[in-house]
Amino acid sequence: MSEPARNLPTVCRICMIQLMRQVYKKRWWFPLVREPLVWGMRFLALVNRLPVRAYAAANPECRGCLRFIKAELETKSATFRFLNRFIGPRFQAIRDPLLDQAEVAQAKEKANEMMKSLQTPEPSGQEKGPRP
Repeated sequence: MSEPARNLPTVCRICMIQLMRQVYKKRWWFPLVREPLVWGMRFLALVNRLPVRAYAAANPECRGCLRFIKAELETKSATFRFLNRFIGPRFQAIRDPLLDQAEVAQAKEKANEMMKSLQTPEPSGQEKGPRP
């Protein structure tokens, strides 16, 4: 029996999937740096018994985003917090110079749109209520 989808209180301010796609296109070697870190986060999620597959994504494009895992690991894993304190700034120092301001602005806008779509109901085209 699978768990129901979970909505985490994670707020996306920037679309990391979009940014990583940009960096992967620019530098062939970047996945060699990032993917072992991704595997490490997934391993820690497994060790900490986080229901990774149960996380609800705002959009099908968000499926596989590590933001949900990272947010829960921050609260539940002392090992992750310790490692992230040292690895996080170094990773950002490698990644950030590979992105230009336009790409970052575009990723922020996309995340903002995704968050708005979560907060506003989709128009159905029909009013719900009693018919006259």
